[in-house]
Amino acid sequence: MGSRNNPNRIKIHRIYTVLDVSETLGVHPKTVRNWINAGLPVIDATRPLLIQGADLKLYLQEKRKTYLHRCELNEMYCFKCKSPIVPNIDSVQFIAKPAGMAQMRGCCNECGKWVNKYVSWRDVNQIWTELGGKLPIAEKHLILRGQKPLNYPLDKVFDDEKK
Repeated sequence: MGSRNNPNRIKIHRIYTVLDVSETLGVHPKTVRNWINAGLPVIDATRPLLIQGADLKLYLQEKRKTYLHRCELNEMYCFKCKSPIVPNIDSVQFIAKPAGMAQMRGCCNECGKWVNKYVSWRDVNQIWTELGGKLPIAEKHLILRGQKPLNYPLDKVFDDEKK
């Protein structure tokens, strides 16, 4: 079972031993020694190995960046294919979520599995047009029926609106 090592648990002004790091992050001490062998800087080579908190935090942030997969706005990451894909336009759905977010759901062209991605609701129209979809033409929302509405700012009522 993999775990994410949260760099926010590390205090930058503190000096850690290998055991301190393993207890703070919940990993085995051998894992911390493997990080040291892979390039985590230590203060000096004498025992006990001392690790500066700022160096450890920077190392964990850089390590996490290697696992992130950058996708374009219209791409989604398929975990089965292990690559960014452009989903089939017929299978794409946008589900509104709170705080201006939308869940983009689509089907992978390679393996047929469903993939998900969270996007900003402002980007939905741009994503849809980049995928090759056509935007619907909005109908007129205000239909005037010969009388002047109370919040209508103009003096004249236009009869060219559809009834």
